[in-house]
Amino acid sequence: MPGSAARPGATPPEDAPLVSVTRGSLVESHHRGRIVFCDPSGEVLEATGDPDGYAYVRSSAKPFQALPLVLSGAADIYGLTDEELAVVCASHNAEGRHLEAVRSILDKASLSERDLQSGAHLPMYVPAAEALARGGEEPRNIHGNCSGKHAGMLAVCVHEGWETRTYRDPDHPLRRWISDLVSQVCAVEPESLIVGGDGCGLPAFAMPLRGLATGFARIATGQHLPDDLSAAALRIRDAMRSHPFMVAGTGRLDTELMEATQLVTKMGAEGMFAAGSPDGWGMAIKISDGAGRAVRPAALSALLRRGVALLESDPLVVRDLHGVEVGVMDAVPQNDR
Repeated sequence: MPGSAARPGATPPEDAPLVSVTRGSLVESHHRGRIVFCDPSGEVLEATGDPDGYAYVRSSAKPFQALPLVLSGAADIYGLTDEELAVVCASHNAEGRHLEAVRSILDKASLSERDLQSGAHLPMYVPAAEALARGGEEPRNIHGNCSGKHAGMLAVCVHEGWETRTYRDPDHPLRRWISDLVSQVCAVEPESLIVGGDGCGLPAFAMPLRGLATGFARIATGQHLPDDLSAAALRIRDAMRSHPFMVAGTGRLDTELMEATQLVTKMGAEGMFAAGSPDGWGMAIKISDGAGRAVRPAALSALLRRGVALLESDPLVVRDLHGVEVGVMDAVPQNDR
């Protein structure tokens, strides 16, 4: 691979200003990053910055990590609903419906919350966090935004007769299967994947940014995949599209976009975002400094170039503590490369 992908991590990938924050008449801050659009074959259709530079795709990989649940037959054997498949792909808010779906998956696989190893943190949705605190409860594993992913993995383990206590171990058969699937769907050679640790104790996959865009083009269309994998990808896509609330929740970009468009989308930590269109393309964005606040304007601006303009895309107003407008945050216009 050319450029920075030849020695991942040796130098930062080439990027460009994607989002600016203006206060008064002065540009106060810039968020740099990279954007790439690919078709299902992996051909780059458009790129800003280095499409071959590596990035940890973080939770944007969750739709790929959910594939064994369908491929193994566990989803059918346990009678999982589309809502439950969607929460397996989620970085959820821990709102009531999310928790109910995770508990239902565990119950159908004869498991319980005690089997989850997803890690505990306060709900991402502030009212849910406040309700937990008012009740005098500490957050549990189920409240972690990755609990749906972990519940789905545990269900696969039960179905396959694999050990559930060690499902996070590097040599567990489910982890090896997921790595193979991520490689295949994203058109990245297995030896080219870089594996680090994610926040929930499972792998974080790093790959060229074009790999994530290719993977989402394939999830969105089912193209360039074997028949069984294509069918599983489309089932995951349809579950996410049919139940966008379950993928994120109130006030979240993934939910808003999938409610308003035909896209399948998934955000990830550290400024990662991916989307796929049934029109035959996938998009991946990496904000170089990891700033989550820059994802929305960067994503909406990039999607607008593909004719997706169903969400409000005006500059985000920056206000002081008195509610007075003091600036704006907006996308920096990009020249196609």
